[in-house]
Amino acid sequence: MENKFNFKTKRKKKDSTTHSQRQLRVGEELRHLISNALHRETFYDPILESKNITVTEVDVSPDLKHAKVYFMPLGGEQKTEVLEGLNRIKGYIQKLISSDIRMRQIPRLNFVIDTTFEYASKIDNIIQKINNNN
Repeated sequence: MENKFNFKTKRKKKDSTTHSQRQLRVGEELRHLISNALHRETFYDPILESKNITVTEVDVSPDLKHAKVYFMPLGGEQKTEVLEGLNRIKGYIQKLISSDIRMRQIPRLNFVIDTTFEYASKIDNIIQKINNNN
């Protein structure tokens, strides 16, 4: 039996790159809280104590249970060492921010090195080469 009806729904499919307003709000709030915790607290880790760490973005999953925290140490030096240090203390950071945010469940943090600065620099170099050749 062949389906003779061709129904098209007007519902938009949710793209994996689009985030809800709640995800964006929670991500921004987490970014502020994590930045403040990294700035104010002492973690007794010589690498984390000596580096200024910038939290560039927090990407929260749709169920608000997981969060990728994108960061970059100032100057981009010792990125892997800082990543290892942050992943060692992520439980402590979750505990610190849990008192400042009103959520049933605090998202599990996963720290990731932010590569957008390097990507932007690479694109800028390409544009400069194009402009110099013309």
